[in-house]
Amino acid sequence: MPITINDKVFEKVTFTLENDFEKVVIELSDKIFGENTIYIDVKKKLKGNNIGVIPDGYLIDMTIVEEPKLYIIENELVNHHPYKHIGIQMLTFVTSFDDDRLKLRNIIMNEISKHPNHMKRLLHCCQQSSSRNIDSYLDQAVYSEFKGLVIIDDAKPELNQVLKRIAANISVLEIKTYQSIEGDFAYEYDTLYGTDEDMVHTIKKRAKKDTLESRNKRRLRRAACDTVVVAAREDGFKKEFLGNHCWFSIRIGAAMKDRIKYLATYQVAPVSAVTYIAEVKEIKPYEDSGKYILFFKGPPKKIKAKKMKDPNKSPQGPVYVKYVDLMKSKYLDEAMD
Repeated sequence: MPITINDKVFEKVTFTLENDFEKVVIELSDKIFGENTIYIDVKKKLKGNNIGVIPDGYLIDMTIVEEPKLYIIENELVNHHPYKHIGIQMLTFVTSFDDDRLKLRNIIMNEISKHPNHMKRLLHCCQQSSSRNIDSYLDQAVYSEFKGLVIIDDAKPELNQVLKRIAANISVLEIKTYQSIEGDFAYEYDTLYGTDEDMVHTIKKRAKKDTLESRNKRRLRRAACDTVVVAAREDGFKKEFLGNHCWFSIRIGAAMKDRIKYLATYQVAPVSAVTYIAEVKEIKPYEDSGKYILFFKGPPKKIKAKKMKDPNKSPQGPVYVKYVDLMKSKYLDEAMD
């Protein structure tokens, strides 16, 4: 299906070669993952090294400088079989991840050392953290639990169904590519933190308000949050939230899954306020939707109602806030600032 941007028609691009899709991933890496990340394209360079498996790349996420994290990257095309190809690949990565982390860490450090911009980012984030040097800082990322990202040109339910069966932290990010008859490109993509931004980005034309500074600010704000606020109608609120102590189906950015500690409900009109909050026990994939279900540790806790100063701006989708800000605020808006 074509899209229109500034009266220009863009048709969806269908990739036949994975290498062409990987070029798009590399080009958009800062926009997808953020500037405080290092995307390492090592697929060709790792051949011949005895790692056991060869992913398409690695991502070091340093958005929260005290918590650097490593993601194993697999770039895929929708025409690859979700089980025979993608599922087997990710399962192999999961089962072999602990085999030789020291060698993996040395390879990543070697690749970073070859690229001045990568090293600059590593040093910058390390210096802002409490780590004593870049070696210990990188160790903190590499020796954390497994995290995988499947980056694909068109995410289908079958892929989510396959990945759900693998007991590991694996998320799917989708990048759709469009091209106009004039040769301009546009992209629609998911981001690592699921930030609220215009998901269509044109290479040659960028909205004036959508600056690098504004995107980074949104990403950093999101990364610091530990509470998701969801809009709830009366029937779902009573049955699922209060009755079954869970909530679904929520789209959550890959990097936010292990940051969410609480879920609060904003009851829609006539209540029009946040009235309850629950501590999250676990987050699991919801069916094959690509979204998640959150289970609570116990019954939700009733809190003092927190309305919006401007009722016309009430939450329509998930909103992220800090727990401490929400609890001390008089209005929901104050916790969202």
